[in-house]
Amino acid sequence: MNSSEDPFAILGVNHDASLTEIRQAYRRLAMHWHPDRNPSVVAETEFKRANAAYASLLDPQQLAAWRMAVGGESAGSPPKALRHDCTQILSLTLEEAAFGSQKNIELAHRVRCENCQGSGIIQHQNSVPCSACSGCGRVPRAGGRTGLCSGCGGRGYLRKSACPTCAASGWREDLRTLNVIVPSGVLEGERLRLAGQAPLPAGNETATAGDLYLEIKFLAHPLFVAEGKDLLCEVPVSIYRLLAGGAVEVPTLNSLARIDLPAYPQPSLEFRLPGLGLPGKHIDDSAGDLVVHFESVYPNRLVEHELELLNRLDHALLSDCQQRAPSLAAWQAQLPTHSSTSAD
Repeated sequence: MNSSEDPFAILGVNHDASLTEIRQAYRRLAMHWHPDRNPSVVAETEFKRANAAYASLLDPQQLAAWRMAVGGESAGSPPKALRHDCTQILSLTLEEAAFGSQKNIELAHRVRCENCQGSGIIQHQNSVPCSACSGCGRVPRAGGRTGLCSGCGGRGYLRKSACPTCAASGWREDLRTLNVIVPSGVLEGERLRLAGQAPLPAGNETATAGDLYLEIKFLAHPLFVAEGKDLLCEVPVSIYRLLAGGAVEVPTLNSLARIDLPAYPQPSLEFRLPGLGLPGKHIDDSAGDLVVHFESVYPNRLVEHELELLNRLDHALLSDCQQRAPSLAAWQAQLPTHSSTSAD
């Protein structure tokens, strides 16, 4: 329960409700929302809200403070209608976020139980056996004794019983589907607002549907990682292509782009392609960049003619070492002119 939420509204009772009415309302909700009894994804959250609301009203000081905080309502007047907003995660692929999409989402929607007309109680035309005592009017007690059944007062039969459809809460859970249009260019962490589409909280007769906020979360992509509007991509390239330079094709969200690598050595293996990241939301909102980092790939084995080519390249390099590889030339200049030992 948030500090701004009305505990009376959560439990579905008037602000002048007695402690007995508050306890009864809490027990109905606790029975309905207990996670061991209710498989709904919102059961644990609603159960905790009911517990927090009940605990705040059991404290005499908090009870008095809440009754004063309702703004001078007269005794017996209905509680003020509260708007109930909520937030839900909306998972999108990078393509869906970049180019826009339509998504169907399912919401657990609370509606009045039609079976009991929202009362939580079923009125029977004929008496039915009490389920607590199986119609005998007595229940087992400690020490092998029996006592009067509190459910039926010892009568064994009832003209009223808890509604099985809603577990005596007066509400039932229904699913509704919303079709959401996702605009192009949304970013992770942004929220889409659906006015008046939030599901109603449990047991609150006076609440009005607030706004549903869909928080954008990106699904993992096999090629890209999003950082704001930029897309980061690791591209494996053979060491031969990095040394020789030349054209390399890299992926974008909807096509391929070409990068012309200069011949090695290069100051960096990272290249930035402007405007090929996530698009902007508006015409004057620039797109992000595609940031490509090339990863050197070495062969795990070499065949004979490749070894010959590499040996020839090494000899050619050593013949002009001073100009083409000065660091190697400087190292060789420090070595003794004759070697006395050899390593196997």
